[in-house]
Amino acid sequence: MCAVESRKPGRPKDPHLEVRRKAQILDTAARVFATYGFANTQVQTIAKHIGVGNGTVYRYFPTKEQLFLSAVERGLQELEAEMDAVLAEPLDALELMRKAIQTYFEFFQRRPEMVELFIQERAAFPHHHRPLYFVTRGDERDCKHQAFFRQLVDTRVIRPIPQERFFSVIGDLLYGTILTNLLTSRPSDPDLQTEDVLDVILNGLLTAEARKEKR
Repeated sequence: MCAVESRKPGRPKDPHLEVRRKAQILDTAARVFATYGFANTQVQTIAKHIGVGNGTVYRYFPTKEQLFLSAVERGLQELEAEMDAVLAEPLDALELMRKAIQTYFEFFQRRPEMVELFIQERAAFPHHHRPLYFVTRGDERDCKHQAFFRQLVDTRVIRPIPQERFFSVIGDLLYGTILTNLLTSRPSDPDLQTEDVLDVILNGLLTAEARKEKR
């Protein structure tokens, strides 16, 4: 009877390895795409930054387009998670508004490459891009937005205006700020920019006398 050679067990497969590798690829891709642009970036460049072969990247993302859009989507999901967490906090309406705006600015100060990716997405995939956080989308987030807006109105922090108008103006103002920070290389200061935005939104530009004359 022949003896059967026993095989030594290999290293156990790490169940989280694929998750970590995918996150590493997306983090690196976001920075490389932001630096060189979608059109000028090769998957090989991203692979070299990670220290792996092209095949490893393609195993997770079959095309450069899919890799780019996945990097954008991941950034949006991170922003949404942080913003949703703020809206769930038990704060008074004005403080909630302040913290939400500040969190938005802090995210893009920490992840400036995401602003560049959003710009590139609109140029390379004009029919694909998703809008940023402060929009009406008809999903669960709308319920959170509605509750937040009702709190602002019910506590008389803001006057009653259409909800869609409120979030559209806020979103455009915040996005314009982070876009200007990027395009002009202006140092971003989340605290200062939050206070500036709140001052203009809540107090306006007209004096009390000018508002009376306007009426």
